[in-house]
Amino acid sequence: MAEERLLSLPFKSFFESAAAGVALTDLRGNILVVNPAFMRLVGRRPEEVSGRNVLNFIAPEKIRDVRDMLDGLAADSLPRYRSEIVLSHSQGHALRVLFGAALVQDPSGTPLCLMFTVSEISVDRPAEDAATRASAPSRYIDKTCLKILDVIPQILLFINQARHIEGINKQGESAFGHARQELVGCPVETLFPDLTWRTPVPDAAHHAVRPLFAVHALHKNGEKIPVLLGFRAVQTGDRTYWLGIVQHLTGHKTAGDANVSTTSRDPVTGLYTRGMFLERFQHAASRAERDGKKLGVLLLDLDRFEEINDSFGHEGGDDLLKKVGGRIATFLRKSDTVARLDGDHFAILLEGLKKSEFALAATQKLLAVFAAPFPRQEQDVYLTPSIGISIFPEDGIDGGGLIRNAQNAMHMAKKSGGNAFQFYTEDMNTRAIERIRLDSELRRALKLGQFAVYYQPLVNAADGRAVCLEALLRWNHSEKGLVPPMSFIPLLEETGLIEQVGDLVLRSACRQIKTLRHNGHGRLRVAVNISARQFLQKDFAAKVEKILKETGADAQALELEITESVLLRNTESVGRILASIVALGVRIALDDFGTGCSSLSYLKHFPIHALKIDRNFVQGLPRQRGDLAITNAIITLATDLGLKVIAEGVETDEQHAYLRERQCHELQGFLFSRPMPAEEIGPWLNKQLH
Repeated sequence: MAEERLLSLPFKSFFESAAAGVALTDLRGNILVVNPAFMRLVGRRPEEVSGRNVLNFIAPEKIRDVRDMLDGLAADSLPRYRSEIVLSHSQGHALRVLFGAALVQDPSGTPLCLMFTVSEISVDRPAEDAATRASAPSRYIDKTCLKILDVIPQILLFINQARHIEGINKQGESAFGHARQELVGCPVETLFPDLTWRTPVPDAAHHAVRPLFAVHALHKNGEKIPVLLGFRAVQTGDRTYWLGIVQHLTGHKTAGDANVSTTSRDPVTGLYTRGMFLERFQHAASRAERDGKKLGVLLLDLDRFEEINDSFGHEGGDDLLKKVGGRIATFLRKSDTVARLDGDHFAILLEGLKKSEFALAATQKLLAVFAAPFPRQEQDVYLTPSIGISIFPEDGIDGGGLIRNAQNAMHMAKKSGGNAFQFYTEDMNTRAIERIRLDSELRRALKLGQFAVYYQPLVNAADGRAVCLEALLRWNHSEKGLVPPMSFIPLLEETGLIEQVGDLVLRSACRQIKTLRHNGHGRLRVAVNISARQFLQKDFAAKVEKILKETGADAQALELEITESVLLRNTESVGRILASIVALGVRIALDDFGTGCSSLSYLKHFPIHALKIDRNFVQGLPRQRGDLAITNAIITLATDLGLKVIAEGVETDEQHAYLRERQCHELQGFLFSRPMPAEEIGPWLNKQLH
């Protein structure tokens, strides 16, 4: 692991004894390890910090800035970051600190992790800074802003209203051959002798990028360098400065470009990379502000591409990605941009939009592009996309933020079933922030053992005897108590935590099987829900076998419940996994039957032992005509195939009577018992016997 590789070096002694707080995180900002000083600054113990996102310790007003910084670091577009921020201490008070961050890479350039440093600022510093800013604004700019500008891989300079240079970052120093102190106080024409722009009196209307100028920058050695120069007004105190943004117009390279990635094309698809997409966005945004137009940022994700990649291998997957990129490119206008961000994520920049609605028409055409299959030698492949859309400037003004907002919208489109699009709304941003918080809490819950397994009995429809217990996951939150499963289980599946939590539930259920047998209830089965992600692990069958052996549970008393969506995956792989599990003596039940894309051929070819009628069909019994027809059809089908039928969600005596009359085998629902913790099972079973 990244933290182990770093802490095995001499860095470890510094890490543990440093006065400054130091935290190592993964590329999403989730904390891997922190030193004692960091824990002191946030007022928390190790178990309260590990696994949480660094954003949890930032004051609300700075979260957005730090989140944008995280995106920049992870994308390798921002090599390091330094700024004053406010930390949230566990006791409720705020703490001003100097906050630094950097991307840690191995010798080959592969990202390992992020490193954050936190140094407390002395209490008398605010007064000193205020006095400094009042008496010498230019010194304040040079002291604070330039520290941040120095790590941005673009030429930037500050110009005051007198058209004199107040500061320039290190990229500018290297590009033009001048030391910073040589330029401060000089007229802007020192660098740009043919510049004809005159600074207007600043007001609210001017706080935007001014028109771009194609000019020559004069190097210290006399060389003229063609550049594109733009300006943005920046307010600091009662003064306004102009931030000059410089971009080379040609392939001309200088020493200042050393830290800028020369890789502008994705090696697989030949499309632009994330860095080039963001660079082109900056220029497009300047043109849009100048012309009063809008921009559309589309984030496209291929539905179920992971399964296709698993089936065809990485070479086959890369070939498909190349074809997808080529097809998207043919759909675009010359003024638009397409890039491959990572994996199967593509970003599209639509320029010159008069109205936001124009992005809708373009998106609908893009969806139509995927109607035709992608040819392969073995077989044609049909792909569908999920697309999220954000609009400049309504949904954001920076490229990273618009990509993030489009990604939030894309996730909503994917949740609706895929092959769809979704516009970003502010409500999605709120939900995204809530998702980050919940993700952090779930990781913490796993570490602190807050997940528990409850059991709900299934009874024989004929005589009411308990025949099975279904293991159900519960989250016993330290403050909220029991959290409803549907509010956190989808996120467990999305983040992959379901694999660890699912193993916990399976192991607990197997221990319960052994306990039941020990207490004289060996005839009872225990059923466990298995998610698609958990089931499709390469070693899942071996893991089940291992847990059975370690717990001493009888395999014939274990029943695994899977949904129809699992059977729709790679059928060959699913068949092998099912065969391996059934060979152990474990039973397989198909949960929520009838709610997915049912295919009767699966019931014939896969070793299924039972069908569970979804509660949605049971609720309307015995009056709703549609529910009656579907329920009767499932019972008849299962009976003819020799499968057991289980109805869940039984809550009334009428439902019980009807299902018993129709010869449904087993029933589950609140009419018989609510889910209960393990310690209550014994008394409930004993009470049922008497």
